[in-house]
Amino acid sequence: MKLRLRQIALAVADLEAATSQASQVLGLGPAYQDPAIVRYGLRNAVYAIGNTFLEFVSPITENTTVGRLLAKQGGDCGYMVILQTDAAEEARARIDAAGVRVADQLDRNGAGFMHLHPKDVGGTLLSVDYMPRWSDWEWGGPDWQSCATHGEAITGVGINALDPQAMAGRWGEILGRPMDPIDQVTRIHLDDGELRFEPLAGGGSEGFHTFDLHSARAAQLRANAARHGCLTAEGNIELSGMTIRLV
Repeated sequence: MKLRLRQIALAVADLEAATSQASQVLGLGPAYQDPAIVRYGLRNAVYAIGNTFLEFVSPITENTTVGRLLAKQGGDCGYMVILQTDAAEEARARIDAAGVRVADQLDRNGAGFMHLHPKDVGGTLLSVDYMPRWSDWEWGGPDWQSCATHGEAITGVGINALDPQAMAGRWGEILGRPMDPIDQVTRIHLDDGELRFEPLAGGGSEGFHTFDLHSARAAQLRANAARHGCLTAEGNIELSGMTIRLV
């Protein structure tokens, strides 16, 4: 079963402010706004980065899952990690065998998703999605190829956990991938990219806090971040409660 990192979603309180800053710092193309997520009390903006996707979601009604997460985390934060598989039935069998509840699902003309209940998975909301073809990605909009930045990709995510090996073991059981513990970081390798499970920093909370951006424009992106006051001493970029590692 193939499995790759295809999209990540960030929860933000102010969609316009978050996307404006991200666009200026990361040099993103036009965003796609998916009208279907209104049913969740949300609006979004999805950016194509190579053939991977960065999504921002923001609540437009009271008592949404995203609104509660923003309140719990005290501001913008990671919301969802979306993987793509080429074997939906096998993936569902693994999910069921692991005793994981599917919080929401869709199957429409061969394109679908399975949102897994965070309490059964740990760390963050995980979705396993599938498309009619491996190259397709319906959630990016009908014209995402023409809007994508080139030579770039989101290649990894970092999830902080009280017990990184235990959380990685749970994800590995669900996904059918072995965990690879090295020092204090435990990895799960995907066909494109990786999932990292790391110890909590002092005073931090469990959740998805970091993603890796492979870019030939790293120097330019760092210069952009410095102008906007969001470049760290380590050369990372801080945006929307997220640490972006340029690789």
